[in-house]
Amino acid sequence: MSARDHVPAPPRRRSAAGCLIMARRTGRFLFCFRSREVPSGGTWSLWGGKPEGDETPIQTALREVSEETGLSDLGTPMHVHRLSNRSFTYDTFLLVVDDEFNPVTGREAEGYAWLPIEDVPAPIHWGLEKLLEDESAVLRLVKAVETMSGRSCPLRPRKAASRQRRIGGERPWRDPAGARRQREGRGTAQSG
Repeated sequence: MSARDHVPAPPRRRSAAGCLIMARRTGRFLFCFRSREVPSGGTWSLWGGKPEGDETPIQTALREVSEETGLSDLGTPMHVHRLSNRSFTYDTFLLVVDDEFNPVTGREAEGYAWLPIEDVPAPIHWGLEKLLEDESAVLRLVKAVETMSGRSCPLRPRKAASRQRRIGGERPWRDPAGARRQREGRGTAQSG
């Protein structure tokens, strides 16, 4: 036996995947208000979670959307973003449905809202914030909204949060207008 035989295997990289869901007719997105019982609870996010078994990121994203919204006949989503560091990878896909629907939410979501991507309410989940800071992901989303729905989309990449504000995970701010939209949108679909 050599010393190399006793070297522990590197830790397995954690991963997760999810979907931004867009209604083709309105060009609006279905956002999830995360339950306070789950990590990063009390924030607005997309629909997703951890893989089961040997699922690929796209299989994970589609299963999570089905479980968390009750949506079936999901089609094939488009990959729009990968958030990755040394220990974690999160793949985000864009899933386009024909029209807005009322999701059947479970314990992971306290509410939901159909909103333009440029009007994500606060407080926003740190992972969604990172996606919205990525120029190429934002360009893909703008193109999808404008070509599929015909709606003009003024979304531009957000400025990255300062290092100090990222410590501890989530940004410690609230937008008063976003908080009002959050209270008004929890548990009901927004119609306009």
